[in-house]
Amino acid sequence: MISPYDVSETAARAADLLRERLGAAPAVAVVLGSGWDALAGGLEGGEPLGFDSIPGFAVPGVDGHGGTVRAARAGGVDLLLQEGRLHCYEGVTALEACFPVWAYAELGVRVLVQLSAAGGLNPAFLPGDLMIVSDHIMLFGENPLVGLPVSEGRNRFVPGQGIYSAAWQDALKLCLPPEARCERGVYAYVTGPSYESGAEATLLRVAGADAVGMSTAPEALTARYLGLETAALVCISNSLIPPPGVPPSHRDVLETVRRTAGGLTGFLENLAARADMVR
Repeated sequence: MISPYDVSETAARAADLLRERLGAAPAVAVVLGSGWDALAGGLEGGEPLGFDSIPGFAVPGVDGHGGTVRAARAGGVDLLLQEGRLHCYEGVTALEACFPVWAYAELGVRVLVQLSAAGGLNPAFLPGDLMIVSDHIMLFGENPLVGLPVSEGRNRFVPGQGIYSAAWQDALKLCLPPEARCERGVYAYVTGPSYESGAEATLLRVAGADAVGMSTAPEALTARYLGLETAALVCISNSLIPPPGVPPSHRDVLETVRRTAGGLTGFLENLAARADMVR
């Protein structure tokens, strides 16, 4: 178990291993969440490094989350690709679930791009649509910054506004094929693993959320604390409003996201081409 008092030391050890095995840090790290592994096929790069071999990385136990990190070359530019992620509902703390972000910051990564699945709350969204996260609601679950000791140059009281860079929101839009259905919206975080009841979905929609998921927001908070820029793109894997006739399943979520991601030709290459935006 990682504690707030040894997370920096563990992150340094993880970064040393990543540097040794993967080489110099790319400026941008991309987290491929549920179903987004469909983007990674065909990219050049080194052998993937399993989470189980990296200090502090816990192994995901959910289908569609391979738990690997590798350097990949897209459009002549290196990206750091994380295939799969850990979720708090697997029995880990928020700090442990977000630990890879600590390692990437220590490695020298400067931008975290998160890709995930989400349930649609905005009735205008259909399964397979994309949403660029402009803001989030995280009022439930453990905050990943709880318990961190006072650290020189870092502030636990991170501002919630502006976490998702406006410039990178625009960049994500430009990276997508012109025909992709994509809007911007607010992401609500819940711990899961249960899907939302009708009343819960309605509550989140009334609160202003357009989509709901079980990741992304804690990692974004961690990135802000560590000084990384953040951008997030979700695929609407299922609709919650209006209530679905058939209850959602993880298998259906994966199939929907993989189908959408598989059609985003050139997305990672276009993303890599914007590495010069990194400050």
